[in-house]
Amino acid sequence: MPKLSRRVFCAASAGLLAAPAFAANNKAAAPQAVTAGALLPLSGAYSLTGDECLRGISLAAAAINASGGINGQKLILVSGDAFDQGQTQDAAQGLITGNHVGLILGSGASAVSYAGSAAAELAQIPYIELNAPADGICARGFRYLLRSCETTTMIASVALAGIAKKFAKAPVGLLFNTGASGGAIAAAALAAWGQAKTPPLLVIGYPEDTVDLHEPVARLKRAGAKVVLHAGEAADVLLFFAALQDLNWRPEVVGCGAGYGLRETAYALGAAFDGTYAAGAPFYPARAAYIADAYQATYGMPPRGAASLTAYVGAKLVFDILNNAGGDTGKLLDALRRTDIASGTLANGFGVTFDKTGQNTRSFATLQQWQGAVLTPVA
Repeated sequence: MPKLSRRVFCAASAGLLAAPAFAANNKAAAPQAVTAGALLPLSGAYSLTGDECLRGISLAAAAINASGGINGQKLILVSGDAFDQGQTQDAAQGLITGNHVGLILGSGASAVSYAGSAAAELAQIPYIELNAPADGICARGFRYLLRSCETTTMIASVALAGIAKKFAKAPVGLLFNTGASGGAIAAAALAAWGQAKTPPLLVIGYPEDTVDLHEPVARLKRAGAKVVLHAGEAADVLLFFAALQDLNWRPEVVGCGAGYGLRETAYALGAAFDGTYAAGAPFYPARAAYIADAYQATYGMPPRGAASLTAYVGAKLVFDILNNAGGDTGKLLDALRRTDIASGTLANGFGVTFDKTGQNTRSFATLQQWQGAVLTPVA
């Protein structure tokens, strides 16, 4: 192949650069497709929650595409597997530099959110947290982060209010996973107890990699706890109830964490789980029946947990606002910050208004109870 001279190369380059400008003067540029990333734990310990979140996001993407897409273009959704905290930044970078996403939705786990939102902040692209509740996520002064879901303080407050109303003066033990979400729920509960000058009977934390809860559960039993507030992940719930069964002990249980809102947990534990209270995001109220129907039609089963509904509601909000902004992700955060939606308006009962930290203050947690494998609101 003959070697091009520098003059020919420069002339050709100038022609190529001039061509789009000429076209723009004669024909309106076609709207650009929006690529959104979903950063979730899709394998490993948090995979069930992560997959449930992804299902909600995917249903929201399908809904927006069915109504015409974003600015007339199909929304493209790509996912990154943040299966542990160390791998989260790699997954986030893959979405940002490999898939060139214009925004990231997360996260299914608070540890993932901390690392993933930091990567997005450095890249200066919007990170919208849909599911991870740890209070500290929105306490870092990040400019590119907003969170649509409830916080660990909201979850703890609902749990303590339920305990005070239903089990007044009963001795309460606190058992918690010291990970990002469980530790934050415990901290919020302890702060509330301290403020009310009503300390719990016994407080026991355990590390994330715990595989046996017999010893701490035995301590709670010996201490005389009548109620146990447990903040843990899905696997922890099974460990906790296995210890309760082996020790032939059944206190009242108020659970916080995604595992307490999963149908799979109720199916796995059967009658032993009946009567257990769960503090967390609302699980498919009647107004969300159309989303549950879409879930059933798409996945061939009813929703497994509230995480899919919470993710759907947050993702659909983002996609609708982005569409109103002409598909420009650079305008998304400001548009969301100006959004004012009354409480009770969205499918799960949330409203929308973001405070200066980026938290949606019209999200909330609710107290629910497992009654015959059905999660029923009680407060």
